[in-house]
Amino acid sequence: MHPETRVRITASENTRGLLLVAEIFRGEIRAVIMQPWVTLPTSETKPRVRILRTPIWDQPEPVLDLLLLDSGSELLVLSPASVSTFRMTGGRWIPGDVAALSLARPPARDPRGRIENVPAGFRVYLPGTTCSGTLQPALRVACAPGNDAWPMNLRDANLVERWVTDRNVLESPSFQSAFYAGANGWFSTPDHRILDRAGNALAVPGMWGSDFAQIENPCMPDPTVLASVSSGNPDQDQTQAFEIASGRATQVSEPMTLPGPITALWPAETSGQATLVVRNSKTGNYEASRLGVACTQ
Repeated sequence: MHPETRVRITASENTRGLLLVAEIFRGEIRAVIMQPWVTLPTSETKPRVRILRTPIWDQPEPVLDLLLLDSGSELLVLSPASVSTFRMTGGRWIPGDVAALSLARPPARDPRGRIENVPAGFRVYLPGTTCSGTLQPALRVACAPGNDAWPMNLRDANLVERWVTDRNVLESPSFQSAFYAGANGWFSTPDHRILDRAGNALAVPGMWGSDFAQIENPCMPDPTVLASVSSGNPDQDQTQAFEIASGRATQVSEPMTLPGPITALWPAETSGQATLVVRNSKTGNYEASRLGVACTQ
């Protein structure tokens, strides 16, 4: 006979707001779970920014990341095993070269990767493999085993992150454990918590996902965080803009409903933009877009 399981939930308050405490009793075993709770803003609260989404590219193969170069006329698309180039001609992306990546390790089941422009060309970061590439006179890529680090954001080149080999999570000297994404001093952990460097939990409204990215905001002095947000429909994620202050995330935009679940959300090479990849639930294609924000007032 299994012991009876009882749950007692208590609402308390600390300096950062409300705190829900769940005590779970199962026989002689007692477990405690604490979770910050943020009340939603009233309907009178007006969004200060709106999210702008510009479609860039879509394909059946997963898109891990992309780069826009030469004033947006050249496109580099990172897939799990290749880099492809495209040139904007007559309002359309015309295919260029494709370079296969020599992977030191097999890709994870849910592959992730980053591509970054550097003065001599570009760099590709995959779990267990780092590649250097050039575009002139032709596309060339050379890969080697290892997890080189790259800057987490454009504001602080000393804040770096790198892949954990054989996993699709990251690590950084700035955080004590593996994480899925990092922005504005906060990190999403594999067990679905948002923590700062000291281990304090971020109070977030609604259901944040694991993806978020920091971008410069023309409407506010501090950066904005674009986060993945659950819509309640597994076939449609949302993204929403937040400001973070005093351990609390506050919405500054309406949520934008997307045509499928988010598979990637990275800061772009331009400080006011983020790269978003969604797998369209109807077509199955991976759709890459650029996100930005505009002032509503």
